[in-house]
Amino acid sequence: MLASLLVAGACGGGGADPSQPDTATAAATQPESGTAGSGSGEDATGEGQAADDPATVAEDTAQEPGADDGLLVAPVDTTTTAPASTEPVPQSGGTLRVAVEAESDGLNPAANNLAVPGYAMAYPMFDPLAYFDAEGNWIPYLAESFTRIDDGAVWHMKLREGVRFHDGTELDADDVIATVTAQLADPVLSLVYRNTIDADQFIRKLDRYTLELRLANPSARFPLAFTGQLGMVLPSEWLERAAADPVLNQTPVGQGPFMIESRIQDEVTVLVRNPDYWAADRTDIRLDRIEIYPITDMVIAAERLAAGDVDLVITANAEATLIMRETSGATTFENMRASEGFAVINTRRPPFDDIRARQALTFASDRDAYVTLIRQGTSPPADTMFHPDLVWHNPAVKQETNVPERAGPLVDSYCADHPGNCSDGRIDMELHFGGPSVENTRIAEVQADSWRDHFNVTTVEVLQDKLINDVVLGNYNVVNWRQFGSVSPDNDILWLECASVGFISLNFARHCDPERDALMFESRQIDDLDRRVEIWHRVAEMIRDAYTYIFYYHTNWVVGARDNVRNVCGQTSPDGAELLCNNAGRVLLQGVWLS
Repeated sequence: MLASLLVAGACGGGGADPSQPDTATAAATQPESGTAGSGSGEDATGEGQAADDPATVAEDTAQEPGADDGLLVAPVDTTTTAPASTEPVPQSGGTLRVAVEAESDGLNPAANNLAVPGYAMAYPMFDPLAYFDAEGNWIPYLAESFTRIDDGAVWHMKLREGVRFHDGTELDADDVIATVTAQLADPVLSLVYRNTIDADQFIRKLDRYTLELRLANPSARFPLAFTGQLGMVLPSEWLERAAADPVLNQTPVGQGPFMIESRIQDEVTVLVRNPDYWAADRTDIRLDRIEIYPITDMVIAAERLAAGDVDLVITANAEATLIMRETSGATTFENMRASEGFAVINTRRPPFDDIRARQALTFASDRDAYVTLIRQGTSPPADTMFHPDLVWHNPAVKQETNVPERAGPLVDSYCADHPGNCSDGRIDMELHFGGPSVENTRIAEVQADSWRDHFNVTTVEVLQDKLINDVVLGNYNVVNWRQFGSVSPDNDILWLECASVGFISLNFARHCDPERDALMFESRQIDDLDRRVEIWHRVAEMIRDAYTYIFYYHTNWVVGARDNVRNVCGQTSPDGAELLCNNAGRVLLQGVWLS
């Protein structure tokens, strides 16, 4: 399966998100956000030597959860459009009706694409091994603890005891190993691991509840890998059955506070409260049911929220955001620091294998018109992959858009050398975008209009699943995408490193820079925040100078909720830590209650 969990998780198209995983960043990608974080994925890593006695190692080198991560220096800025009111006494019961922008091909974290809609369905069913606290630091969640050995080439993970799956079996190390094995069998998800672990040595069981993880490349923050899809564990016996019968991917067995009751693809997925939830003392699990409806036109979803037909909407659509902001009796929770909207330029295919063509396209791009016409004031313009509030943002980096007069000489020079790639003095190119989508079509029209003096633009609408396949295979010139913005920039290394370029490429621009790799790998291995900031400031310069991305805006992920929907933010971990809210549209629903 080509369009696997990870790719979908990290990517998104101009106005509609194809599907996104977590990495190591997903294990691969999508989120470190907040004043010092940026956020969509996770951090994958590799090989080393561990001490023989895990208990001794834990005593000597155990790391406080999130200690020295430096992910955020301040909480994520989740904006609300209504003043906070005094919360009434929490109530139990009721059904939460949720609208998401797309369907997921399945809900098996070891086999399917979990973009934002998939996460809305999966998080209530699966407690991830790790998650983020409100300041963006990783914390143990389903796992009891993580211990870093020496330089982070080896980690030990201790599971909580007494955790039971929805089928009554107890979670243990064998289930984690079976889940990882299934992920490694996926042709795309395995690429996430490829650069960071030795598949034969990565994971081994130390005892029933303790595992050792060996990384090919040391990581100071490896538990980030388990904050999303790769941290969702399935029963080993169920995985065997699902391998033989893929229909089971629609109704997976988790261990979270909700379990799946029914699922009609493209219509509704129904989750009901798990009466035998392992954390029986969690009094904050109050809903009886969660119903998730895929509504591909988010304007309609916002109108249904205003009419009271749904209770909560998750979207990055500008017009839907404006409707919900203006809806009486509703509140929006907004995060502009958690992913970027941009065009990716394929550097391995003519005409953009020549930097002159990439420069000309960038210079001719009208970012300002895009932000005005498409984002309608809901998202700020972008120059780099980091929001200006984040410490990773380099204020000296300014993207060279809106200077079309600089494009002409470059186009003339390119066409003189490559006349077969030009017509009428303009460079021939294709722009791919996901559809069917009215918004994405409009985006393509705005872009083509800005380029038409220097480029002959053929716009190509592609179904989202096929678009992902085309992009990872490199079958495109320029494509609209939504990505980056991980809670830790280390999580975005997968999408940029040379090792991710191949026949199937997760470095979608297919641009290799060994110097950039060396800097990013250093960042992943160290705790020094000042040095990490210096590194990512330099990486931003290198990305600008390669002309591989045209950044348009910092995505505004919005959770719109009717005022009777409580505790959208402020949910807590099993150990009582307050959790990050609205991480690139990934919002936890299990602690929500209705007044």
